[in-house]
Order: sequence, then structure tokens, then C-alpha cells
Amino acid sequence: MKRDVRRYDVVLVGGGITGLMVSHKLSRLGLRLLLLEKQPTLASGPSTRNEGWLHRGSYHAGSIRDRENAVQVARRCIYGHEQIRAFAPEAVEDADRTPLVLVRDADRVQELMSRWDEAGVWYRPRTRAAAAASFPAADLSRAAAIFEVADVSLNTRMLYRKLYTSAQQGGTEVLTGARLERINGLEASVVTAGGEKLHVEAGLFVYSAGFGARDLFRDFFQLELPIRYWKSHLVVVPRLGPHGLFYVDAHEAAMMHHGGYSIVGMNEDALLCPEPDYNVIEDKAGNLHRALERLVPGWKRGATFTDVACTKVDFSPDAGAARSLNIAIHEPVPGHICILPGKMTETPFLTDVLTARLYERLEDGLIAKRPCDVLHANLTLHRREPSHAA
Repeated sequence: MKRDVRRYDVVLVGGGITGLMVSHKLSRLGLRLLLLEKQPTLASGPSTRNEGWLHRGSYHAGSIRDRENAVQVARRCIYGHEQIRAFAPEAVEDADRTPLVLVRDADRVQELMSRWDEAGVWYRPRTRAAAAASFPAADLSRAAAIFEVADVSLNTRMLYRKLYTSAQQGGTEVLTGARLERINGLEASVVTAGGEKLHVEAGLFVYSAGFGARDLFRDFFQLELPIRYWKSHLVVVPRLGPHGLFYVDAHEAAMMHHGGYSIVGMNEDALLCPEPDYNVIEDKAGNLHRALERLVPGWKRGATFTDVACTKVDFSPDAGAARSLNIAIHEPVPGHICILPGKMTETPFLTDVLTARLYERLEDGLIAKRPCDVLHANLTLHRREPSHAA
């Protein structure tokens, strides 16, 4: 008996922010999509275990050592910031309270402002007195310069719900608790949460599974992707002040607020680890506590707090290189594409680049071609035609 096969333009593997945003954008182009998430809930990994910080370039322009790379990441964050705010303005928190940036190293101030200017980062200098009035509990004595910037906090759950709803309205089929059992070319077997086995085929498979991508390509294609795991720590405490507050210097605290709570991380504390997990490393959490104590003295007295570990990934053939915050789009197997955003706020840039590439490969010819499309098609056909020697 012939088996029933479900056909899609794209099968997406991984339901975090990247998978949800790709689903939203591709479905709006009329593509038929299947989104698979092995966990029972969407966005259960780093997508919801981060600071919920919608960057606008101010931090990365200063924290990345290489100037060209720093400016590039900052510009992509600005692009993503504006796109996410336009798509889900209701998910922005504290929209009327701009955060404060602290610079500890006086020798870096001019270079930082130069990078901000080049990248298009909005900022405004603040006096120590004005900053102290904005955040009375903070110790600002170590800051050589203070600025107001345009970063905001983001309710990521609300953003993801809106992306999910948009994708569903566009016809995307979403299966949670589902896992890939077999892949053969552009066909696959999927086991649903209820134990049903589905047979699917697609024009392309796209993997936005974060740290799960390495195991998928290892299991199904016997390939070792150069994916690395980086663990960082956060502490969640009752709200410490009215405004976001963060250093751009290494090993200093950075906080954003969500309602009645503050989520605090530490700059450049990511630890390279051999395998991914969410176990808290006590001495690393202690380093974060001390950094927060330097910023908000006495925060721990009588406070209830929770330590959280978050494992993120990057794609780097050089195992000894510093952590990369750049986007990654790789097709190690024809028809099977692995994607990674450097930061959550870079996801719109990543998904727009990916969407353009996939549309070129999957479009159905309904829209008339531009002159450049005709030339591209002719050149591609010419390259494919075999040459015949006389």
C-alpha cells in the first residue's frame, strides 16, 4: 500500500525565535511550511532564558573588540530593534524609560562614541547627578562616563506568540513534541507527540534548532558541524530601579527590567563548554553576584533571587576563536540549511537574508521576472550546460 506523504515547500526544525520568525516571514510569501519543535512548548531554550533585552547597538558597539565587526553587529541590532518594535510594539516594556550606559574605562569613551556615530546608535550624555536621580540605589562612582541610550526590555513570550499566530494565519503547520526519526534526501519521517508517524517531503529543510543542530547533523548525515556551546549566567531579583542600567566594560553587570523584576547578566562571562545544559555553575553565579553588588550595593540583603544558566551557540571552524556574534547560514548537505543568529536582536536580519535566498530557490513563477532575474537565469543555465569539445 502506498504511504501518505505530506508535501511542504519548507520543513523548519526548531521552534525558538528564529524558527518562529522564519515561519512568519515565509508563510506571508505563500509558502507551505511545517514547523517541528521537539519540546512540548515553543521557545523553551535560550529564546526565553535570556535577559529579554532588545538591543539597539549601544552594547555590542563597545563590547566587541574588532571595530569593523562591532559596527556591523551594532547595525544589525538596530535593524532588528526597529523591525521587532514595529511588528510587536505591545511587547516593548518600559518604553518611556530609556536605560543608562556606564563606561568604566575613561580611555575608551571617545572610541565608543566614534563607534556609536559610525553605526548610527542613538545616545545622549548624562551627568552623574542626573543619572543618580534616575537610579538612586546604584553606585555610579566608578563610571568615567554615563549615557542615555535607546535599548528597551522586551516581553519575549508576547513577541513569540504574535509570530506564532502570524505564521498560523499564513498556513504554517506547527507540531510540538515532535521529533525527526529518519531523513532520506528531502524526505523524512516524523513522530508526533501522540506517537503518530508522518511521512513528509519538502523543497528544503531548515534547521534553527540551536544546540540541537549538531546532534541532528551527526545522527542523520554523519557530519560534525563546528558548533560550539557557550554558557552564561543571569540572576533574577525583585526590581532594583526604574531604568535599565549596564556597563559596556568586561566583567561588569548589565540589567534590564520586566515588570516587577530585574534580570541581570555579566558582560563577557560566557564560558565555552563541551556539552549544552542549563546547570548553574556556582562560582560563575558568584562572580555575577559580586558584579551586581558593585553596581547596586546591598541588593542581596533580604532579597529573594534566582540564578539561571543559559547556553547559546555559535558556528566557528576555528575552535580557539573568540565567541562569534555574527549570523550564520550554512548548507552542509544539499537542501539542508543550518542557521544561527548571533543575538536575538539580529534574528530579523538573519531571517530576511534567509527568506530572500529561499524565495529565489522556491518561487513559483507567478510574478514576472525582472531583467536581472532573466540574466541570472540565463547565466545559471549556461553554467549547467555541458561543454562539447570539438
